[in-house]
Amino acid sequence: MAKIPTGSSTDPWETVMFTEIYMSIELSKENNSADSYLQQEENLVPIGIQVLMYIMYITISLAAIGGNGIVCYIVMSDPRMRTVTNFFIVNLAVGDILMAVLCIPFTFVVNLILGCWPFGAVFCVIFTYAQAVSVFASAYTLIAISVDRYIAIIKPLRPRMTKLQAKLLIFAVWLVALLTPLPTAIVSKLVPQNNTDRYLCTEVWSTPVQRYYYSMALMTLQYFLPLIVLIFTYTRIAIVVWGKRTPGEAEDNRDHRLAASKRKMVKMMITCVTAFTLCWLPLNTLLVAGDHDPSIYTHPHIMYIWFACHWLAMSHACCNPFIYCWMNSKYRAGFRKVFHLFCYDQDDGYHSVSLHRLLAAV
Repeated sequence: MAKIPTGSSTDPWETVMFTEIYMSIELSKENNSADSYLQQEENLVPIGIQVLMYIMYITISLAAIGGNGIVCYIVMSDPRMRTVTNFFIVNLAVGDILMAVLCIPFTFVVNLILGCWPFGAVFCVIFTYAQAVSVFASAYTLIAISVDRYIAIIKPLRPRMTKLQAKLLIFAVWLVALLTPLPTAIVSKLVPQNNTDRYLCTEVWSTPVQRYYYSMALMTLQYFLPLIVLIFTYTRIAIVVWGKRTPGEAEDNRDHRLAASKRKMVKMMITCVTAFTLCWLPLNTLLVAGDHDPSIYTHPHIMYIWFACHWLAMSHACCNPFIYCWMNSKYRAGFRKVFHLFCYDQDDGYHSVSLHRLLAAV
């Protein structure tokens, strides 16, 4: 069995960062008795549970990279798929790929395998900053999609968002995502672990009050505010789509087909929002509770709770491709063609047909 780190004895104003997405978990102990108890327990994790964790993290990382990569390819390879909504979906996929490449593997390696930060001070800053950026990009892209759907359905007589406007909005999303968590990059530093040559990647604040208010502001901006906006927009959309006819909509077969198409798209995006909410809720709840009562981190099984919450949050990076494949016929057909392309030998003739031509038939 291997030992999972439970924190370190650091300066009172230093917050030990367990390299999760955007917040620090305060693992410094309240008193010596807690330290002694944890040292006796040594927080050993059975090898079977470690293997299960390896499999869980590796699975979501590979699924996120592969699934979102295919989503990007489907949209960019077929001109008919290059719609405003699909541009936002590609941007969402890019954010999830960034999460899968930078956040999941390093968090997994540092917390479960090594128990320290071996990658140097520069990459400590890059890593913690990139995690926050990727979460902001995903959250605000979901808002951009909801605004696009809101305008299209609630105000159908207004001009639709153009592709240029969509690209400018995507640029604005990334600008906000890059600027908002800049303090995280500034305060992220390496701190010696228990007076050894091992280091932890931490956020070092002048006072705990600064850390608390920044943490609350960050969580509000990247989870609670997007959640409120998404609930408002999709509630209004659902009332219009399922509750009454869109203003100016006639009663004929063509309009029935358009209404059905709108409902399918809205259902898919509501499912994406629901996945975002449910995946991130446990970790955010744990972090809020920890900020109000740091003593919860002395619980003997807190590491299992943290890993469960963290894994669920990370798993959101691979959820959306499954949702698209399940709820959208065009994406489902695109995934099917891609899998056929790579699953059959050249003798079957699949490799002689370009993926672009296959997707063009979707």
